[in-house]
Amino acid sequence: MPTDDCTALIRHLSRIQGQIEALKGYLEEKRSCADVAHLTRSILTSFSSVRASILEAMLCEELGNTLDAKKTERLSSLIALYKS
Repeated sequence: MPTDDCTALIRHLSRIQGQIEALKGYLEEKRSCADVAHLTRSILTSFSSVRASILEAMLCEELGNTLDAKKTERLSSLIALYKS
């Protein structure tokens, strides 16, 4: 995985760590279930984004330049769908 990609993922994971620490605080403060649910959803969405980025990097690394333009476009569409 390229260094720039790793750096971005590490920053993203650091933000997720902050969200998890905030979630602990919410629970310690006995915040409302709605607040906890919203933050939990945000954490899940953020982690899903990290997973999708890793999948994309893995596919690009494995497939390299072996795909024609049409298949590359299709793969990009599928990755975008996975990220949403």
